[in-house]
Amino acid sequence: MSDAKNLAAAFRGEGPLAGLDHRPATVAEGYDLQDKVRAEIGGKIIGWKLAQTTKGAQAAAGIDAPTVAPLLEDMIVDTDTAFPPRRFYKPEAEAEIAIELAKPIEGPVSAEEVRAAAKGIRLAIEIADTRYVDKKAAGIASNIADMNSCGLLVVGELMPLDLLDKAVAANVTTKLGDGTIVEALPPEGRPDPLNVIAFLSRFVSERGHTLPAGLIITTGTHTAPTLTAPGLVVATFEGIGHVSTRLAEHWS
Repeated sequence: MSDAKNLAAAFRGEGPLAGLDHRPATVAEGYDLQDKVRAEIGGKIIGWKLAQTTKGAQAAAGIDAPTVAPLLEDMIVDTDTAFPPRRFYKPEAEAEIAIELAKPIEGPVSAEEVRAAAKGIRLAIEIADTRYVDKKAAGIASNIADMNSCGLLVVGELMPLDLLDKAVAANVTTKLGDGTIVEALPPEGRPDPLNVIAFLSRFVSERGHTLPAGLIITTGTHTAPTLTAPGLVVATFEGIGHVSTRLAEHWS
């Protein structure tokens, strides 16, 4: 099978890949393969996931911009969702802030224009995952092709946009399945959600796409991505609220 078919099969839970037959050599090639993987998986785009959304994270990854992937049908679920065994391979939990759009964004926009288009915020847990035996060895371009290493997004209730600045500055923790507490990243290591979506508006515009109303866009992690054991995972934004999910046993 092609690399796109193999990644799509792994995404559906058919087991991790040792590698790709034709490994993308550049970020651009990674996005080209991601498009083919998305077509193989199928389904409507209902949101977007961005990663490496701070300068420090980009420098560590050897890139100069955030990485992007669409969230397809069934990739966004409500808080308190419990997952069956073998749903994930190497799940990493991240506390994030997602923004839901009230109005479409049609072309490159500024952060303030993103604010004007937003309906509100949702606290979220991204369950980052990989379809490779060795994610680090796969490299950034191959991880972009792998739907930007996204498993799915767990979201809480819609909250007023006025809470955004408070949420960004809040003390944040992620409680992992074994009870381990992951503390908030330092302020310089936490994303600016409006500017992240402004970047996304440029990214999709360059590819001839828009951001329709109703999309949910998650904007990067506020706690270090950390492998989680099975159990209850909870992201808490102090003074704002929390979101949770329960994971069962992973792929072996």
